Amino acid sequence: MSAIQATKYDAAGRQAGSADLPPELFGGRVNQQLLYLAVKEHLDNRRQGNASTKGANEVSGGGKKPFQQKGTGRARQGSNRSSLMVGGYVAHGPHPRSYSWDLPRSMRRQSVKSALADALKHGKLAVIESIAVPGGKTGEMAALMKTLAFTGQRVLCLDRQPAPALVRSARNIPGLAVKAAREVNAYDLLLAARVLVTVDGVQALKETIGS
Repeated sequence: MSAIQATKYDAAGRQAGSADLPPELFGGRVNQQLLYLAVKEHLDNRRQGNASTKGANEVSGGGKKPFQQKGTGRARQGSNRSSLMVGGYVAHGPHPRSYSWDLPRSMRRQSVKSALADALKHGKLAVIESIAVPGGKTGEMAALMKTLAFTGQRVLCLDRQPAPALVRSARNIPGLAVKAAREVNAYDLLLAARVLVTVDGVQALKETIGS
């Protein structure tokens, strides 16, 4: 399979030709069903599952018949604890539970490959030689995003191991996220409008999920 290319930028954010990408990582088929499962897993695992209602054995009251059996024109009721009464129990209501579940590791890795292929297919993935913000200042990162013409977009930056200064410079810019390449998931990639991967980040992705 021939090499696949993406737009490449130098460390200053200026376009510097094209970068060759490993086809086994970026050239596969986009598996929509697998992407759906990966997103569902991510969102389900974020659910708190705290919703709670009272069952029939948890509602107080119910001693006296709420109103007479006949003559009111209403349906007969024997207890104000009934699920049909205001303040009564909730029939088949939710209770605290865990929504967490896990995709098999091989499927999770394939979902990331599908998401990378999808990002490349839709022209939102680019490679940068490195991202250096020595001062760790928000202004430095904002200037780089402006040079790249990424300002105002949801941008995901991937590096082998982001430096603390890089993480610090990005945390106050809305929509900008910096992650280690080995920690990225399909949800992050699909959510981003632009994906910027360093050369070292590409190599880290290849080492982590390329096989």
